[in-house]
Amino acid sequence: MEIVTSTIFSPGEGAATVFNDQVHVAPRVGLLVVADAPGGSEHGRAAVRMAIDTVRAHVERHTDVLDRFRRNPTPDLRKRVLTTIEEAFARAAQEVFAFARRREGVSVTMDVCLLLASEAFIGHVGDGRVYLVRRGLVHQLTVDHGRLSDADVFGEAAMAPRALGPEPHVRVESLCMELAPEDRFVVTTSHLHRTLPESILHARLTGEHLEALGKALAGDATTSALLGACAQLGSGEPFTPDSARSRLAILAPMPLFAHCTEKELRAVAQATRPRTLGTGTVLFEQGQPGTELFLVISGAIDIVKGQRTIVTLGPGSTFGEMAMLDEPHRSATARVARDTELMVIPRDAFFAMLKGNPMLAVKVLWNMLLKLSSNLRATSARLAELEKKLLS
Repeated sequence: MEIVTSTIFSPGEGAATVFNDQVHVAPRVGLLVVADAPGGSEHGRAAVRMAIDTVRAHVERHTDVLDRFRRNPTPDLRKRVLTTIEEAFARAAQEVFAFARRREGVSVTMDVCLLLASEAFIGHVGDGRVYLVRRGLVHQLTVDHGRLSDADVFGEAAMAPRALGPEPHVRVESLCMELAPEDRFVVTTSHLHRTLPESILHARLTGEHLEALGKALAGDATTSALLGACAQLGSGEPFTPDSARSRLAILAPMPLFAHCTEKELRAVAQATRPRTLGTGTVLFEQGQPGTELFLVISGAIDIVKGQRTIVTLGPGSTFGEMAMLDEPHRSATARVARDTELMVIPRDAFFAMLKGNPMLAVKVLWNMLLKLSSNLRATSARLAELEKKLLS
């Protein structure tokens, strides 16, 4: 697997420098690390360097596991790679906490992207972001920490920053996903998404050559310092907008997103994580807890209850909506009928998307209510018919 890498550095207007040591890129390992300390103090910068060095050293100590996964990506090795990233964050949290105890106000946000063979592994704490650009669409793979408490959805915002430093332990968000040809990963601090409008950011991420991306973003965000790392599988060529339009065209007629504008559909796409599954793969089993919403882009999914297929879902279908509301256990099994491409929206990303887009929230929640109402009416009709047969 060929990985083309690049970095994003810009001091912003009136600043003398930007701290390049807040970014670590190791193409041979496939490792991108970006960290930041609010305030830009010398103590914060030292804590950032400490956190990055700790993560880098821990990952490098486990290169045997990484190499074995590259050669043979088994489920056990996949779990060990994820554990390695989580352990790296845990060690960094302890180191920064010990440092911060003697220095007031030190906290570090950090994002890690590790590209191995056919899969990517992500670790995230704070309000930096990891973006995936695939086939012209931008997917935000992480959910911002530090703005709202995990329990807050539509109520008053409760400040609950999650970062390295305040406590000796930190809850890291980690995930793994399969890679596709020409995938582009962009790991940045919060300055990028706070400074640039979404339309400009998406245009740059999808339309620039990798080596020109940093300069283009710096030109757009002249007043703010930018820090980031980029990687792309393959040649680093820019994406074409046609693929993005075709994928948005699949989202547009889905009943869940009826009446959504193109901008709102892009917000939906950004909240998703793409997933490709082969025929026969079981997506989830009946009785398992559900925390994800699924959008079918291509292929087919069988919904199975007991031993009977009750429905087959094709492109343009959605399922798992009720898991967004009350995290129920799955009422049926979902199995891939033929090779399928999905967009998956985790529950936390779903509510973050709605909170950031009030009009989109109204449309999506109303459409979910309509679907729930329709399902209840259908169930009531079936029960009434069954009762009539039993009494006759």
